[in-house]
Parts: sequence; structure tokens; C-alpha cells
Amino acid sequence: MAEILLAVSGGIAAYKSLDVLRILQRRGHRVRVAMSRNATRFVGPASFAALSGREVGLRLFGGDDQPGYDHLDLAREADLMLVCPASANTVARLATGFGDGLIPLTFLAFTGPVLVAPAMNTRMLENAATIENITRLAARGIEIIPTATGLLADGDTGAGRLADPVDICDAVDRALASRASLAGVRVLVTAGGTREPIDAVRFVGNRSSGRMAWAIADEARRRGAEVTVVVATVDLTRRGDVRYVDAPTAQTMHEAARDAFETTDVLVMAAAVADYRPSAATDGKIDKSQSESLAIPLERTADILSDLASRRRGQVLIGFAAEHGEAGLARAREKRTRKGVDIVVYNDVSVAGIGFESADNAITLIGPGDRETALARMSKVACAVHILDAIVELRASTPAA
Repeated sequence: MAEILLAVSGGIAAYKSLDVLRILQRRGHRVRVAMSRNATRFVGPASFAALSGREVGLRLFGGDDQPGYDHLDLAREADLMLVCPASANTVARLATGFGDGLIPLTFLAFTGPVLVAPAMNTRMLENAATIENITRLAARGIEIIPTATGLLADGDTGAGRLADPVDICDAVDRALASRASLAGVRVLVTAGGTREPIDAVRFVGNRSSGRMAWAIADEARRRGAEVTVVVATVDLTRRGDVRYVDAPTAQTMHEAARDAFETTDVLVMAAAVADYRPSAATDGKIDKSQSESLAIPLERTADILSDLASRRRGQVLIGFAAEHGEAGLARAREKRTRKGVDIVVYNDVSVAGIGFESADNAITLIGPGDRETALARMSKVACAVHILDAIVELRASTPAA
């Protein structure tokens, strides 16, 4: 089963985390507990240590005689992080990246799925700042476990009670099941914008950063997939458990994708491939002093997605349609039909603050049977979760080839 990091922050609901710990253990999970200083005022670390049979994380660093980095060690060891209860203070720190304690710093270092179970007074929960912080976490792909309604510790009645421990553990198991939903599946992702050379130093390119593809590759990896990324031009950190193939031009990307496609189960064509390239690149550098103007003949590049779709043998194919303006959605629908793919991910790049070079996106998933799912603006990490959910659902409903 899984290694769960149970992060307990301050609040009277901290005592319910003992029940959460016990339920998770009965379901076969190993649980390590980390506590904030305020949490220890409500429940002693000895209680968690006795039930878990393991040392409780309380500090950032080891002692003077045994230096260490406890927040990094906790982050490395866990398969899933559960913050329960999450006080208003802790929610704010997680949302803003303010790493002033063991829990927020471990959160910053953790790369797996995170679930947050808030617990606080109704007025605190409904404060605009708390609402904004929770919304921000959800937009980043963090699962928020809704609070319950009832009698609160201070005698008030309303929303803000910690969710029932069984419901919290059910959410953990669902998240873990999702994490293994692509175990052994081979996923091929194309990333970034191609650069078509004009001469030895100049090129025709586009503004794609590759962040959407990177988020998809990371989410597929978290779900157990074997991931290969064909990379055009992307200046982002590469992971050791993902295979990368550099392919800077449309032609080299076509060749690399075609070579990998036969052994692929899922293709996500997220790269922004140039539609045109210079008919012939000039050797060396063009001397601008030779002319006041420059005409560059262009020729069409191959349609990689259409070519791969014609070669498919049961693979799931996902395409992207970065369109501009009001007619974009109609063009994206037509693209899915014309190219013969399962899902097209549409976004309107004319909208400020989303799409190219942004950390956020607003997408519509256009799938079989005219099914469309429009998603409001969220982080590309959160978009990737929805895209992978759609892939898992599609694979489950499609007979094996």
C-alpha cells in the first residue's frame, strides 16, 4: 500500500487526526506524522508516535550532533501528503508559499498528490482571504476536502467542521487509485515550440513555453505511466524518471514522434509545431548589409498528428487547438473530426494571461459524441489533472485493440 504523510496543524480538530491515522492504517497504509508547533498544544506527539509506531516530525533540521533536513526527508518518503486539519493559518501559508515551518516547507518540497482538509470557524472559512487561498490551492491541483456543517468548538453552528475521518480516508484512497490509473501505460507527449532555421543563427518560431506539456508529463508520471517527451524548445527542469528526446524542428519532431508512436498507448500532441518553414536554410549567417529587405520563401510542414492518426493501432490520441478569437471553438471541433483524434484540448490564446508563456490556462475538452467540458481559468498543473482524467476515462470505455 501507500506511504502517507499526515501533516497536522493547530486547531481543536487535531484530535480527529488520530482517527484518520487509525483508519488509514487499517486500510493497509503506512503513515508518518508531521506536526506544527501549535498542533502539539492540542494533541501530544507521543499519541501519534504510539499509534503510528514511528517518530513524529516536529522540526526542520536535525540536532547539532545529527544535522539533517527533515522537511526534505519527509517529502521524499511519502506517496501522498494529507494536511489534516488545515487551519486558516496553514491554508494561507500553503497558498502563498510562505515556508516558515515544517508543514509548509515540506509541502513546497513535495511533488506528489496533496489533499487538504480545512477546519476552522465559519466566519474564518467564509472570509474573502480564506476563500481566495482555498481557490488558489484548488487551481493548482490540490484536492480540498469540503468541511462539514454542525456544532463548532466555540459553540457556533455552521460550516467549518473537519470532514468525517472516514470521508477523509475515502478521499485519500481515491487519490491513490487515480495515482495508479496509468500504471504501465506508455505515454508520449510532444512539448514546446519548434524552431525552423532561416540561417545559422535565426529561426521562425512561436511563443510556446512547453509548460502545459510538462504538466501533462508530470501528471502522467505521477499516475504510474512510462513517459516519453519529444522536446522542441523548452527551458524547464527535466526529471530523471522521464525519457526526453530533443527534436527542435518540425521535421525532427515528426521523425522522433513517429519512431516512438508504434510502442505508445497514449499520444498527447501538446507541442506548437510550425505550420511553415523556410524552403531552404542559408548556410552561415545572412549578411544584413547586403539588402534593405529580406524575402524568405516558406513551405508547409508535415501534419504530424494527422500522420500519426493514420498509423494508429488502438492508441488514444489527444490534440491541442490554440485558436484566436470567437470562431476558435468551431475550428477546434472541426480539427478533432478532420484529424481523427479522440480529444482536442481547445484554448483561446487571444485571452490575456492564459495560454502561451503563462502558468495558467482556460481549456475546453472536446471529445467523442460531441461531448464538451469547459473549464474556467486554472493553473496548467490543474488542467493536466483534468486532461489525464479524461484520458483514463476514455481508455476505460474503449475496448483494447
